[in-house]
Amino acid sequence: MDELVERVHFGELFDAYADILTEKQREICELLLGGDLTVAELAIELEVSRQGAHDLVRRSRERLDEIEDALGLLKLRKRYEALVGVIRDNASALPDEFMERVSKYTGRLNADV
Repeated sequence: MDELVERVHFGELFDAYADILTEKQREICELLLGGDLTVAELAIELEVSRQGAHDLVRRSRERLDEIEDALGLLKLRKRYEALVGVIRDNASALPDEFMERVSKYTGRLNADV
């Protein structure tokens, strides 16, 4: 996976599942994502070795992946957004009643259609 794509994915996972992580894992993710720190800088900030910081980062990312594998909320959100896009792209061909009913559930189509 491209580094930028991986970083965005990591951020999306963190946004979705931050509350499930341990306090330490949350802190590491916040420093990495918000502070844009390298692993060496993270080690200094946390007062651990570089290897220790690397292990904490690896375990945090693995934990986020495990949670996503178990719950699948990020995957579900992406599928939902794709479906909304298809409906929006075809809005002119769909009956108004259908669009009104769909808008009640999505809350996002009215402004775009």
